[in-house]
Amino acid sequence: MLLSIDRVLKLIAEGKSLEKIAELAHCSAPDVVEVIEEAREMINRHEKPMARKKIIIKKTAGTSNGEGRAADDDDPSADIFNGAELTTIPLNSSLTIYVDGASSGNPGPAGIGIVIADQDGRQVGKISAYIGRRTNNFAEYTALIRALKIALYFKTNALKIRTDSELIVKQMSGEYKVKNEQIRKLYDQASALARKIRSFKLEHVPRSLNEKADYLAKKAVR
Repeated sequence: MLLSIDRVLKLIAEGKSLEKIAELAHCSAPDVVEVIEEAREMINRHEKPMARKKIIIKKTAGTSNGEGRAADDDDPSADIFNGAELTTIPLNSSLTIYVDGASSGNPGPAGIGIVIADQDGRQVGKISAYIGRRTNNFAEYTALIRALKIALYFKTNALKIRTDSELIVKQMSGEYKVKNEQIRKLYDQASALARKIRSFKLEHVPRSLNEKADYLAKKAVR
């Protein structure tokens, strides 16, 4: 099959995964990603900023990204959509993202859950991804970092992230010190990513208001 932009976009619209498109086109997954990125650049060049819509791939939630790779890979297009189901998200807009992490055993099998809402409060995406054997705090920070990377990928102007982890909110605000060396690395990365966003706010919410992200995090571990 000819690997053209039109063909790839049609398969994406049909709900085909990245791996399935690569299989049908008899090519590698990076080749498909390259075509998608080319399409994104064409949209960026020819459409007005607020009207542009991001082309997104739908990847299956069962794919593992290893133990914490999302927290270590600085490439904004690499693995941040593992376990994602996303609709069309506008560039240069405002997003509210709910995040949560779960660990069965602490440490034990761990997962992250993310729910993305647009500026009108409509859910435009969700992520449920297994991240390997980790502690609960590691999973919470990994979810935060993944959310920040997604926001940067979509060139988000104003970002509000909500979590039921009071510890993370107080560590990120400087109220609590980060004593664990492994968590310190994640804290430093999250802080660096947050500084790249024009308007960023991290809010603590009760678990009852973060049920969807909590469910998705636990679902990834089951």
